[in-house]
Amino acid sequence: MVAPSRAWAARSPLKPEQDPSPLVPSSLFLSLSASALLATVAPLRAEAAAEPPAELPAAGAEPAVETLTVTARRRSEDAQAVPAAISVLGARTLDEQRLYQVQELQQALPNVTAQFLHARQSSVSVRGIGNNTANEGLEGSVGVYLDNVLLGRPGQAVFDLLDLEQVELLRGPQGTLFGKNTTAGVLNITTRAPAFTPEATVEASAGNRHYTQLKAMYSGPLSATAAFRLSASATHDDGWVRNVARGETLNEVNRRSLRTQLLLRPDAAFSLRLIAEHHEERSSTGALVPYAYAPLNRGPFKGRDNPTDYGRWAALLGASPVVADPDRYEVALDAEQRADAQQDALSAQADWRLGELRLSSITAWRSWRFDPKNDLDMSALPGMTGGSTTRQRQFSQELRLAGPGGTALDWVVGAYYWHEAVYSRNHYATGSAGSTLSGGTYPAGNAISGRGDAASDSLALFGHGTLHLDSGLDLGAGLRATSERKQGRVRQNGLEQPSPYGALPMFSAWDSGALERRDDGVAALLSASTRWNAATLLYATLSHGEKSGGYNVNSVASPGSAFGVGAITVRPEQADNLELGFKSTLAQRRLRFNANLFVTKVHDYQAVTTRYYAPIDDFLAVLGNVGDLTSRGLEFELAAQATPALAFSLAGAYTRAVFDEGVGPARFERFDGAYGRGAQSLAGNEVNGAPRWTVALGTQWRRHVADGVEFHGHAAYAWRSAAYGDINNSSYSRIPAYGLLNLGAGLRLAAADGGGWDLSLWLRNALDQRHYLGVTAQGNNAYYASAGAPRSAGLSLRYDFF
Repeated sequence: MVAPSRAWAARSPLKPEQDPSPLVPSSLFLSLSASALLATVAPLRAEAAAEPPAELPAAGAEPAVETLTVTARRRSEDAQAVPAAISVLGARTLDEQRLYQVQELQQALPNVTAQFLHARQSSVSVRGIGNNTANEGLEGSVGVYLDNVLLGRPGQAVFDLLDLEQVELLRGPQGTLFGKNTTAGVLNITTRAPAFTPEATVEASAGNRHYTQLKAMYSGPLSATAAFRLSASATHDDGWVRNVARGETLNEVNRRSLRTQLLLRPDAAFSLRLIAEHHEERSSTGALVPYAYAPLNRGPFKGRDNPTDYGRWAALLGASPVVADPDRYEVALDAEQRADAQQDALSAQADWRLGELRLSSITAWRSWRFDPKNDLDMSALPGMTGGSTTRQRQFSQELRLAGPGGTALDWVVGAYYWHEAVYSRNHYATGSAGSTLSGGTYPAGNAISGRGDAASDSLALFGHGTLHLDSGLDLGAGLRATSERKQGRVRQNGLEQPSPYGALPMFSAWDSGALERRDDGVAALLSASTRWNAATLLYATLSHGEKSGGYNVNSVASPGSAFGVGAITVRPEQADNLELGFKSTLAQRRLRFNANLFVTKVHDYQAVTTRYYAPIDDFLAVLGNVGDLTSRGLEFELAAQATPALAFSLAGAYTRAVFDEGVGPARFERFDGAYGRGAQSLAGNEVNGAPRWTVALGTQWRRHVADGVEFHGHAAYAWRSAAYGDINNSSYSRIPAYGLLNLGAGLRLAAADGGGWDLSLWLRNALDQRHYLGVTAQGNNAYYASAGAPRSAGLSLRYDFF
């Protein structure tokens, strides 16, 4: 393995005239934020009440595991009292382990896989369900919520998750309590709210690969009834994938974020929280390393010197160099790689206390844009370039009415409206080597482009109640009725020059016309729980969820133009789930142990497959319903506070997710099977992106070493077993097992006024494990992988003003 050289990292800064929407320079951005922060903090610091930092436990305190409070049932309660499979990461864990991105959360949350190629091509799966290529016409199987607002596109979660309160993972179908219906689970992310007691922090981090991260936060009162919070951050990383053809480093990260909040609390009966966000990224993420080349024996390669693969074919045509070893983290691309994104958001949450009732309203608007540049032939030859430019807007309104707590019946009812409009503009152009690389399929100097539009309007009514019987048995039930209208249209321009195959539909101008469908669905939940004893809760849950259908709207040379409108129409996905579990808090609250068994059956699973297209003797990517699957297994979590200073945690899952039936593409190892040319039965195949084992082991140590001085250290090891990257279970797509070790240590120095310094050293992926966050198949019988970050080392210095 070759570690990236710092010399590779030299890149010219992006010039404003090269970008129609230039960024504010990071130094100016953070300087303005820090200046505003210091100006606000200075006069207030003397007024702040002196108190010991929350991290320093009181001397002589009895050791106990941390109490985790969740809002899974739309009210704050101890997670140990909720009869559901929930995992929680608190702010301290997130900060100390430096878990700032969604794709990193899988290192601490059991049974989660985050596939990340770039901001658009990302997805989150739970229990093996939902690891699909992004498509503007469909939602994910796992809902990602930020401050109670659904993020309509998976890429909207690809920014630095800073100033967080906690992250909750709910497994299984959700819909009777959350805005949008999901079939696999919910990732619920909560940021810190404005505080009436002044808080202020500045932090700077630096590491290898010229990594820098700057953060600033201030929160405090504007008056007796109003408080605000301002959070800003900027992150840079030179990247870790070497482009040997252009002498540059890719997967560079440049991100900026700004979040402002206002909290109005005129009396005890009403509060209003307003949030405004801006996130932007100018990066070269999405540089995929060649993972595996399979033999070619079809299309332009049929009858040639076998076994021939795409890498050898490109070399014969003059490509140099040709990269084949994924562990070198190298590519050979002649064209520029970019993945730029921008996101803006506004939300308002109002809460009223109406006697013993509570009424909540959540109104939100978000917009997201993504602008890529990709070398699509994945070689050093001028073959094909292009990408999918995406624009998205969403609006949601949620109303909830909750009954009084502490009575025989806890209940919540609500209504939810969702609107989303999104389009993708696809453009692909061939260079001088385009024709030879494709065997004449795509003539040189040609271009094909198109646009896909999708819109969604959804209205739902939902309710959930829990009946507390005198016997100690709690019975819960939830119901949700959803009516959703989906609209779509695909317009494709023909090739600028004729194809040698003639006027084939897939290369001709094509318009699907206005498409529309309506899906009416029902989600339901039944649960029963009881106390085995004061320390142990037993529960059983049966749930059903549905995800609406839609249209594949983000392709040119699309399946629709080749096979007709039916090939871009996708039916709803449905899931039935059964869970049996327990939650226990033992040994005078020093030990927490939770475990559950689950079985989930998914019908009409939505995923990307391929379909044979005889006119060109090749395969086209098709998004559709690939069949049914079953995911079953065991999940467990253990937390122990051995002493006031030393804590341990262990979380893991065993999952067996397999297809029950369905037809998919043949493995790259063969091209003719019993189920038709280029196809095979999926029955018995493992679901892609679903490792059988995921395990996370951690330890934290905090100890007073002097008056006002605390040493803190942590070690975390996350391991996952091998998994296939493609539904056809080709051996070429198999991602081997890997484990990541993260280490950190530091000193906290408390000041007399309650603030203080924190200096910490950290080491992520300490063993420099080469690993991959997902693979994707190309039509040239090759797989390309997203390379996970290699060893990262650095230090962070934080100052808390209060």
